[in-house]
Formats: sequence, structure tokens, C-alpha cells
Amino acid sequence: MTRYLMICNAYPTRDKVYANGFLHRRVKAYQTYGIEVDVIVMTTRVMKDRFHDGVHIKYMDQHQVASFLKENHYPTVLFHFINPKMFHGITQLPKAERPNIVVWLHGFEAEAWHRRYYNFLSDIESLDAMLERKDTVFETQRSFLREIMTSSDYSIRFVYVSRRFKELYVDPYTGVVPKEYYIIPNIVDDQLFPYRQKVKTDRLNLCSIRPYTARNYANDLTVDFIMALSRKRYFSKLTFDLYGDGPLFEVVTEPLKRYGNVNLHQSFVPQNEIPDIHESHGVFICPTRHDSQGVSIGEAMSSGLVPLSNDVGGVPEFVEHGKTGMLAPRDDVETMVENFDHLYKHPKTFMEMSAEASRSIHRQAGVEAVIKQEMEVIQNGWS
Repeated sequence: MTRYLMICNAYPTRDKVYANGFLHRRVKAYQTYGIEVDVIVMTTRVMKDRFHDGVHIKYMDQHQVASFLKENHYPTVLFHFINPKMFHGITQLPKAERPNIVVWLHGFEAEAWHRRYYNFLSDIESLDAMLERKDTVFETQRSFLREIMTSSDYSIRFVYVSRRFKELYVDPYTGVVPKEYYIIPNIVDDQLFPYRQKVKTDRLNLCSIRPYTARNYANDLTVDFIMALSRKRYFSKLTFDLYGDGPLFEVVTEPLKRYGNVNLHQSFVPQNEIPDIHESHGVFICPTRHDSQGVSIGEAMSSGLVPLSNDVGGVPEFVEHGKTGMLAPRDDVETMVENFDHLYKHPKTFMEMSAEASRSIHRQAGVEAVIKQEMEVIQNGWS
């Protein structure tokens, strides 16, 4: 059985189930195809190795990684959320001994700081801190990505989770395009989120499952959307369930407490409980200001929910407006209301869209579709 190494910034354990859970789903899927993956989490803390759900997790700093790579040979090393310290161990190997390298680019590690400027508008201290990092951390990261994307010293491939993420965010940030790159989305686990056929009345039950930690999650738009819908004559027929937690939860959702048909669930939802929420709802409210893909949208689609989101970032690559979901321009609550109004008045369209949303996301980002592509990248065609 072939064994590879993954180096990342965080990985799930029993007491940290939310830490890059999508990486664990990848590793478990690889195992079903006969690929074993050891995992190194970068940290300066002294931590013992752990085993989580059949995966061996090591915790190392950059110097320990360098020593480990000198003593252990892997044909290919897989990087997620890469940075210079993570890559340090590769640079310390003689060129002839360097493994093949696959780098996944997901979001913040490959974008300009100002792409998420709205997260700092209400907090001058956060803005000051980000501006201080602009010329240190962000410029260092940009130079690092440019170097590994253009250097002939490494046998390296890059994976972007969507084409729009690459073209709108990463390419302008780095100013270069690597020689070998692939567009492969993150997995939407169609086994964990199986399609469950909806009935017409499910369109009256709307849900949202989001962190309340930053403005890019656009939970304020969800609140504005519900308040705008409250002026519709049919509003009392609707039920809203909002799940999530974070420092912004109480202040953002406060205006909704006046509505008897809005239920606020202030808690993080374990992933294995999300399918039950999906099953009892028909519409997924998920506005966004910034998304490289929108995995939570895809998971809802997989379950048969019709998403209400925005035409930003990578979202339109996975949600076709009017066919697999409804998209509004950025920050456009009025169009979001019009989009739902259309679903309310056309239950047959809702039913058709629900089924097609699930079929579409399974074809595009289901486990089998994604893992076959990633196995090709990891295993084949290295010179």
C-alpha cells in the first residue's frame, strides 16, 4: 500500500472536530482507494502523536519536519494552507532527494489581505493589526508563492478549488500562473449528505448553518433578508431555523427575536447532525461576501435543499442560477427576496431545482468524482 505525507495547519481530533474536517474526509476517501496518508500538523507546541479514526497525526515545528523528511522518504508530499515554515523541510533536502509536491490552495493563504476588508471595518484595532501584517506576513507569503510557482527546483503541482478562485483572487495576488495546475473542488460528501426528496411544503422551511465569526459569512444579510420577507403576506407561513455561534451571533441576530417563526439555535452543529437539519428544510439561506467554493452550500444541495446565495467568488461555478439554486448580486437583499418569492410562487420549480441541485453537485464535487481526479494528480505523470 502506497503511503504519502500530508502537511497542514490543523487536523481534526476527538476534541477538535472542526479543525479542517474536509482534510480528514479526503484522507479517509484516499484509504478506500488503497492510499495511506500520514499527517503532520505544524505547531511550535510540544504535543504527542495522536491517532484519529485510523489516521496517524504528528505535531512538529519546521525544524522537526526538516529532520523527519531527511529520515523518512515519501514519493509525494501534500500541502494544505501552505506557508514558508511548512515548506522549510523541503528546501533542506538535496534537490535529488526532494519528493513530488502537490499544493492545494483554499483561500486566505493565497489572497491579498484586502479581499476581506469588510471584516475589519467595525474594529479599528483589527484593522491596525492587519495593516501591520500587510507588508510582513502577506508580502512574505506572496513572495513565497511566486517563488515555488516559478522555480525549477521542485517537481510541484497546484490544485485550486475553483477556477474563479484562481482567476479572481490568486492570479492577481501572485502575479504568476504555475506551469502545472488543476481545478478540483473540495469534496461534498454525498454519502454523508444523501439526497432526500423534498415535497412542495418544504420550501416554506428555511435554514442557515453558519459561523458568526466574521463579516464574510454575511449573516447580517440573512437577518436583513428575513426582515424584508416579514413584509410579505405569506411570511407567517414560513419557518426559519438559524444555527451557528461566534462573537457576532447575539448582536447580529438580535433584530430577529421579535418574530415567532424564527428559531435561533446558538451552537456549533456537529457535522453528523447537519443531515437531520437538511432533511426537515427545503431552502438553504447562505449569503456570502467571499467564497472560494462554498462547501456548506454544496452539502445542502447534496441533501436536496435549494440554496439562496450570492454571485461572488467561486459560488457560481457550483450553483447555476435558476437551475440548481438562486443567486443575487453581492449584498443585494432585494434580489434575494425576489428569488425566494419566485420559489414560493412556483412550487413545481422548487421541486425540480431541488433534484437538479443534488444531481449537479454530486457530478461536480461528490467523493468519487473528486478523489479520482486527486489520485491522478498525486500518483500519475511525474517526470
